[in-house]
Amino acid sequence: MKGYLAILPLVLATPALAEPMTPSVKAMVEKAVRSGDKAKADAVVGVAKETYPDSAGEIDALVASIQAEQEAARQEQMAHAGFFDNWKGSGELGGSKATGNSDTVTVAAGLTLNKEGRVWRHAITALADLQRSDGDNTQERYAAGYKIDRKFGERFYLFGTFGWERNRVAGLKSRFTEALGLGYTVINQPNLTWNLEGGPALRQAKFVDRDENGVAFRAASDFAWSITPTTKLTQLTTGFIEGGSSSILSTTAVTAQLIGALSARLSFNVQYESDPPAGDKHTDTITRATLVYDF
Repeated sequence: MKGYLAILPLVLATPALAEPMTPSVKAMVEKAVRSGDKAKADAVVGVAKETYPDSAGEIDALVASIQAEQEAARQEQMAHAGFFDNWKGSGELGGSKATGNSDTVTVAAGLTLNKEGRVWRHAITALADLQRSDGDNTQERYAAGYKIDRKFGERFYLFGTFGWERNRVAGLKSRFTEALGLGYTVINQPNLTWNLEGGPALRQAKFVDRDENGVAFRAASDFAWSITPTTKLTQLTTGFIEGGSSSILSTTAVTAQLIGALSARLSFNVQYESDPPAGDKHTDTITRATLVYDF
């Protein structure tokens, strides 16, 4: 990127030229697009178009050709990838410790693994939120899940998901959930995606005052917006309706890149139970600040 930053001021200082783009600028555009760094590519392509306006069509055609070539190579690679290939993920960690009038330790950790194939899509998640104050747990939530999607065309997919959660402070010893259903991609843009899902689910829950096993309806909304090349907003809401009770889990997060693969994330989690154990509140919230590392 430093090489481009050194050249760009020189190009910017050159007036718009009514002549064909030079081979050196064409090579610079091609190298930037092939780098996979969208911010870099957009900057170089933008400057090239301003400097050689008569070559804007040629530049667009060059970019489209490289992107089509890269997509074809990606599809070919995915077609021959094994189950353990092409996984990407991120880990997040945050925490604090207070001493003096109170002795409080807070830990927030999470792991996400994703794999995108031509037909199948996999996601594995795990998280933990723990707060211990003066010897007592004032917050204790753990969750893990696995989800698999079978894509049909550009919009529709079938999904299957398995999840486990525990929230002892809220009176939930453990809850397992298995669900199947249909998903639909409402928006599928490079910087904006929105998926909606619905289908039946089975749930087995152990609360401190009772056990519950039943059939539920699961609905979910998964929204992601890359506000800038380095800032992303995500919002995931999952709801269950089971007989006369319901539960909703919603997480909204903003992730901002700091340097390289390291980012900072601020998230807000809301969990609602329509029928909590006696004496417990219906709604729990968690605000979490963590560092995130992509790999």
